[in-house]
Amino acid sequence: MARFYQDSANDFVLFHNSSVPDWRPPQRGALGSLLGHWAVHQRKPALIAIPTGSGKTAIALAAPYLARSRRALVVVPSAQLRSQIAEAFRTQAVLREIGAIADSVNPEVLEVKGRLDSWKPCTDADVVVALPQSISPDHYGEHGKPPFDLFDLVVVDEAHHAPARTWRAILDHFEEAKKVLLTATPKRRDGKPVPGEVVFHYPLRAAMDDGYYQSVEARLLETSGGGSREESDIVIRDSIVHELNRPEHASSALLIRAGSKRRVDELVQLYQKAGVSVVALTSDLGEQKRTQIIDGLIGGQTRAVAVVGMLGEGFDLPRLRLAAYHDKHRSVNSTIQLIGRLVRSHRDYPQRSVLATVRDDDVYPALKGAIRELYEEEVDWSMLLPGIIDGAVQNTLEAKTFAQDLVAPPVKLSLESIRPLVRATVFEIVDDWIPPFVDKAVPDTLLAGEVIRGQEIFYSTLTANRQSLLIVLQGIRSPRWHFDSGLDVSNYSLHIVTYIPAPNQTRRPMLLLNSEDASVMSAVRHTLGMATEHVRPADPERLHRAFDSLTRMSVSNVGVRNTYGGGRGSASYKMFAGSGVDRGMREADTAQSAIGHAMAQIGEGPGSSSYNIGFSVEKAKFWESRYVPLHKYDGVLEDFADRYWASTEVLAPLLPSVARGVRLTAFPNFAVAAIEMHPVLLGSEWTTDDGLPIGRLDLRHETAESTGSELKFSAIRCDSGDKVWTGVVDIYGNVAELNSVVQMNRGHDTSRSLAELFGAQPPIIYFLNGETVSGTTLYQPPRVSRDLSRWDPIKFDWSSTNIRKETEKSKSAGDSINKTLRAHLFTTPSTARRRWIFDNDGRGELADLIVVELFGRTRVSIELWHLKAAGGNKAVRVSDMQIVVAQAIKSRRWLTDRGLWQEMAHRYSGRSTPKLDLVSGDKTLLEVLLGLTPDHPQWSFANYPPQVRGKVVVAQPGLSWGDLSAKVQQGDQSAIQIRDLLAVFDDSLGALGESEIVCSD
Repeated sequence: MARFYQDSANDFVLFHNSSVPDWRPPQRGALGSLLGHWAVHQRKPALIAIPTGSGKTAIALAAPYLARSRRALVVVPSAQLRSQIAEAFRTQAVLREIGAIADSVNPEVLEVKGRLDSWKPCTDADVVVALPQSISPDHYGEHGKPPFDLFDLVVVDEAHHAPARTWRAILDHFEEAKKVLLTATPKRRDGKPVPGEVVFHYPLRAAMDDGYYQSVEARLLETSGGGSREESDIVIRDSIVHELNRPEHASSALLIRAGSKRRVDELVQLYQKAGVSVVALTSDLGEQKRTQIIDGLIGGQTRAVAVVGMLGEGFDLPRLRLAAYHDKHRSVNSTIQLIGRLVRSHRDYPQRSVLATVRDDDVYPALKGAIRELYEEEVDWSMLLPGIIDGAVQNTLEAKTFAQDLVAPPVKLSLESIRPLVRATVFEIVDDWIPPFVDKAVPDTLLAGEVIRGQEIFYSTLTANRQSLLIVLQGIRSPRWHFDSGLDVSNYSLHIVTYIPAPNQTRRPMLLLNSEDASVMSAVRHTLGMATEHVRPADPERLHRAFDSLTRMSVSNVGVRNTYGGGRGSASYKMFAGSGVDRGMREADTAQSAIGHAMAQIGEGPGSSSYNIGFSVEKAKFWESRYVPLHKYDGVLEDFADRYWASTEVLAPLLPSVARGVRLTAFPNFAVAAIEMHPVLLGSEWTTDDGLPIGRLDLRHETAESTGSELKFSAIRCDSGDKVWTGVVDIYGNVAELNSVVQMNRGHDTSRSLAELFGAQPPIIYFLNGETVSGTTLYQPPRVSRDLSRWDPIKFDWSSTNIRKETEKSKSAGDSINKTLRAHLFTTPSTARRRWIFDNDGRGELADLIVVELFGRTRVSIELWHLKAAGGNKAVRVSDMQIVVAQAIKSRRWLTDRGLWQEMAHRYSGRSTPKLDLVSGDKTLLEVLLGLTPDHPQWSFANYPPQVRGKVVVAQPGLSWGDLSAKVQQGDQSAIQIRDLLAVFDDSLGALGESEIVCSD
C-alpha cells in the first residue's frame, strides 16, 4: 500500500522565502486559502477559480502534499487531459521546476481507462486519474461500488462539470474526503451552480496584468453579400495560411475548427489544395491514434489539425497560436474555451495569436452580448473575457453572502441557486398604506407550513432590506389522464412581492408581484391587505416610457389591440413577430388599433449578455427573458422603477404613429353601445354547474349611461334568457358580484367564481363616442369620420309589413319583419353554386336570419341578419337601435370563429338552442358540410374550415333614414346618438367583414 504523500510530506516546501518556491501569485493564494478552508471545513468542497494558464496544474499537484493524502483521486473531463494530468503527477516536473520539491522520488500513479473490474489496483496507487464515466459510483452496481474510504482527497479539474449527476455522485460517495474543485469558468451553460465554497478567486484581469495572458488578434474577414459557405471557407483558409507561412509563426500550431465530422473531411481537403497538410482529429478515432496525433502536435511534427469536439477544456498546447474558425460554437462557454487556448503566454512561443473567421450572421442565438461583440469589429478578443469570467465568480460570492442573511431554508433548497425570472405585475400605491412585511417580518399566515390555494408554503423569507417577500409553494401535480395518485409528483413554484419606496415626492411607492399563478397571488394580496383603495395598476403611458427609454437592438414582437375587440377566432388582437418587425408594419396593420404589448432585444453594455424585454399594457406587466440571481433581483426592479418614473424625453418611441392606451380614471360619460366577454374566456372551457359553456352567457349593461368609477352589467343565459349573475366592474378592472356567487368549473381545475374570471379577463366595453375600455385601459376612438356618408343603406318598402311585429310567432295582424326579409332573401339573385337561408330566432341566436353561400370548395359567404321590431311608425328612436346594434356587434365574432360550423350543426340537429331551421337550400349537401353525415368527414366544414367572407346586417324598419340625416344636421341628440351607434357598429367590423343597414326611407 503506497504512502507517498504521508512519507514525503515533510520534503514538500510551501514557503521558504519570497522567491522559493517560485509560486505564481494565484498558486500561492490558492494553496494558502485551501489550508485555511481545511482548518475549518474539512468535508466541504473548496472551489478555486483561477484563469486558464495561471497554474492550475501546480495547485492540483500540491494538494495531496498539503492534505498528507493517503490516496488521491483526480477527476478530469477528457482523455487528452487525463493523459496530461497523469504524466504531470508521474514526473512531478512542475513542482521540481519551481523548487517545491527536491528529491527524485515520485508517487505511484494509476491512469484508469475504461471501467474497473476490481478496486484493488487503486489501493496500490498514490494517485488515481480517471474520467467520471470510469470512476463514478453511478456506473457500478450496488455491490460493485468503491469503498467509501478508498480516497481521502478528491481533486476535480474543470469543476464546472461537478453539478452533473455522474460527477456529483463522486463527491457524494466519498463524503469524508477533502475535496478541491478547480475551474477557470465557474459559469455553466445551464445555470446550475458549481458545488462547494469559493475559497479563492484570481480575477482574469489580474492574470492579464501579470502577463499570463497575451492578446488575440481577430481577423474578421469580409465576404460578398450573401456569400456561400464555400466562399467563406476559402477566405478563412487563405488568410490563416498566409499567417502560417510568416517566419514568426514557424513554430506555431494551427487549429481548424469544424462543426461536424463531414466538415472536418471537407476542410482537410480544402487546406491540402493550398499545400497545407492537415490531420483530422475526431472522437471516432481510436485512442492510440488520437494519442499519436496529439503527441505530434506537442512535439511539433504536426503543424495543423482539424477538430470537432476535441482539444477542448483543460488541454494545454503552448504552440497553439493560430485558429481558423470555420464553424462557430453554439455556446458562450465553448467560445471562451477556444479563446482560452490562444491567450496563454509561454516564453518559448512569444508570437501573437491570430484567429481568422468571417464577419457574417452565423452567430448562434445563444451567443449574445459580449460574445456577439466579438463579431462586431476587430478587437482584441482576450480583452472581453474578464467581463464574462470574473463576473461569474463575483456573482457566486455575492450570492452566498446574500443568502446568509435570509431565513435558513430546507436542506434541498439552495438559496444561492434561486434565479427568479424577471417579470412583474406593476401597481402604484396611492395612499399611505405600506405592506405589512416591510421593515418587519413575514406575516404569520405566510410562514412555512401554511397553505395557500391548496398548496403548502415550503419556504418563505424576507430579503435583507425587508423590501421583498419570497414564497416557495409545494403542490402536487397529477397527469390529467391519470385518475390515481400513483403518478403524482411534487411541484414547486416561486412567488415574490417587492415593495419599492418612493425616493421623493414626485414618485409614488410601487408594489411589484412576480408569479405565474394569478389565484395564488390573489390570495397573497388579500393576506397583505392590498385593497383597491390602496393600489392601482400601472399607468400604460409610463409602461411605454419604461420600455421606450431602453436602447433597442431589435424589436422582435409587437401586439396591437383592435380597439373594437372581436371574439374567438377574430383579429381582436394581432401579433407581429420577426427581427426588426416594427420597421415592416404597415398602416393597414395598425388601423383602428393601439399598442398592446411589445418585445425587444437590448444589451447591458460591453462584456454583458443581451436579453429580451417586454411589456403588456392591459395586464400592467413587464418582463424580461433573463433569470437573475436572487441577490440582484431587487436592483433590477429598482432600475425598472427609475425608467417608469423618468421624466426625460423619449428620443425613439416605438411606433409613434400608433395609438396608445391610457389609464382609465373614469368611465366615459357616454352611452354604452355594447359590452362583450373577453375573447380569452370565450374558448376557455369554463362551464356552469349544469354544463353551460361560459361562451353561452351574454353580457349586458344594466343602464344606458355610465359615469364614475363603476359600471353595472349582468350575465344572461342564451338558452333560457334567465339572468344568472349581476355585478360591477370598476376602473381598476376589479369585478364584484351584486347577487349570489356563480361558480364555474373546468376539468380538474379548482372552481372559480364568475366574478374571479371576469376580474382576470375583464369585459370589453364600447361607448357611443367610439372609446373602448378593456380592464384598466382606455382606448381612444379611431381618427375617422363619424358622419353618415359612410353608409349606403337598403331602404325597403315596408307598406305591407307590420313593422311592430318581429316574427310570425306574434299574433298581431300583418306580415312580420322576419317574413318580409325571408321573402327578400329568397328572391335575391346570387352567383353562388349553392345557397342556404336559415332562421335562428330565439334567445342566444347566432342571428335572426343567416345566409350561407358556397362559391367553391373552400370559399364561403356568410350574412348575419339582425332585426328588431319598431317602437312605432318610422321615425328616429334610439331605443329601436340600441339592442339590435349591440347584438350585431357581438355576432361579428362568428365570422372568424372556427367553431361556427360545429355550433350550426348542433343547433340544426337540436343538440343546442335555439333551433336552426332551414328555410331554403339543399338539405342533403348541408348535412354533409355540417359534418352530420359520417360517411363524408372530408367534406365537413367543422373538420376543414373554408375561407369565409362575412357581412353583418342590421334591419330596423322603424328607422327613417331621411329623417335621421336631416336631424343629424340639426344637431338632434337622438339622431346623433344613432349616428354614433352606427359608427361603432361599422368600426367594430373593421376588416372582419362588411356592415349594412336595412331601414325605411
